[in-house]
Amino acid sequence: MDKVTFFVPGRPRPQGSMKFINKGKRSIPIQNEKLEHWRSAMTMFAHEAMRGKAVTGGVSLTLVFMFTRPKNQYRTGKYSDLLKDGAPSRMLKAPDIDKLIRAVLDSLTGIVFVDDCEVDRIGAVKQWGPKEGVEITVRGVFYAM
Repeated sequence: MDKVTFFVPGRPRPQGSMKFINKGKRSIPIQNEKLEHWRSAMTMFAHEAMRGKAVTGGVSLTLVFMFTRPKNQYRTGKYSDLLKDGAPSRMLKAPDIDKLIRAVLDSLTGIVFVDDCEVDRIGAVKQWGPKEGVEITVRGVFYAM
């Protein structure tokens, strides 16, 4: 059993439910440009990290979503690099973690694993970090595609 870990920089974007608008006799999905950029970045970094190998026989993912703190959580003046006393230690605001996971799974399908039904374990956390992005660790049995 092996593992691959890679970091995708950028603000993690959630993937919500598909919304459609009706245009005559057909429905067109509404595209979120920021989500598309985020998914493209994850796809690119996954290709580079996997180097033509995919996982077979079950996949375990560990996802660490990192967000930078808003400026209002810091002090001002010469102490502007220090957090306020009441600054939250945990990242407990939007986006929802399940929607962040959905974006990752859809981006890694066909690169890391054939189908996201092969993922049998996911550990995920949202946290404050020095830079925004997601650290993805893939565990499973790897084979060359």
